[in-house]
Amino acid sequence: MNETQKQIIIQLVYTYAQKANIDNPDEIIHTIHRLCSMDINDSIDAILVSLDELLSRGLIVQEDIFSNVDSIISLNPKKYTSVNDLIKRLNWIKEMNLEHPSMPLTENHQLIIEAFDKFNELLGENFDCYYTGGLMGYLATGHQLERYHSDLDLFINEKQLIALKQLVDANPDFDFISNMAQKEVNGHEYHIVYQGTPISIGLFLFERQPDNSITTKEYYFENHNVNGKLFVDEHHFSKEYTEMSFANQVREHNGLPYKMMSLESIYNSKKNSRPKDRYDAQIIKDNVDMLIDYKLDIERKNNFDITCKSTTQSVIQTIEQLMQEQQSISHQEISTNKK
Repeated sequence: MNETQKQIIIQLVYTYAQKANIDNPDEIIHTIHRLCSMDINDSIDAILVSLDELLSRGLIVQEDIFSNVDSIISLNPKKYTSVNDLIKRLNWIKEMNLEHPSMPLTENHQLIIEAFDKFNELLGENFDCYYTGGLMGYLATGHQLERYHSDLDLFINEKQLIALKQLVDANPDFDFISNMAQKEVNGHEYHIVYQGTPISIGLFLFERQPDNSITTKEYYFENHNVNGKLFVDEHHFSKEYTEMSFANQVREHNGLPYKMMSLESIYNSKKNSRPKDRYDAQIIKDNVDMLIDYKLDIERKNNFDITCKSTTQSVIQTIEQLMQEQQSISHQEISTNKK
């Protein structure tokens, strides 16, 4: 952000503070500092959201906004040329639920890519795993990131879960976290947090069958008691469905290898889902083989589920026991140090 942009932002903040009868100098200075410390596009987003909220609360009127549109546009005239551009951007922010992100979009995009590269460096080519989720569509098609990404999603062969945990435990950049004490049927059993940030890698577990097909698994404890009865819901994919969904193509990002689910399977799962998922689907649509998408819809009938299956021999029990032992040792060390 250059000095001219900062001066425009300062003028906008004082103008709207006066119109909205905001006279707390600390609040005004804080707002100026926050907006001027952002990337200019993040700052414009924040201004649009703030003005919309002031309007909704009746603290300003539409004319107050329209009379200063030129100043807002001048912050980035290459991206915004009219009030309609700003309205379109505000509507997109609302549709993506980005009115109050935990961090600015630019920072989020930098951090999610950093975490992705660091994790791929950690994994190497030693794991039977596949990324999925919206971010993969952007990376695979070379499309610039647009929306907020809170995490990475990774399918991993459950036989390698302990090896992954050991690798993560030995790396200072990542923390292996269990969700089993509060997990319902759906959701991640475990996630891996990057450097204490809001960015994490959520794990989906699967079993590789003798015919190379995949069975995804969702584990959960009865009454959330990690020492109690463990259940699993199994989703058995046919061999054909697996081959269309779990591509064995090794891709590269910044010189680091990784594997992901096929674009077709990502598109197929998103095309009729939430607004942000449908948005992701449209981003990658031109790169998707629609015949494979159609075949995925047809082949799905050959998949089947087994639900509420009780299990007594699972990697989950082993992992939970390991984590309890680690926690106990940690508590003992803290107690010893206090003495």
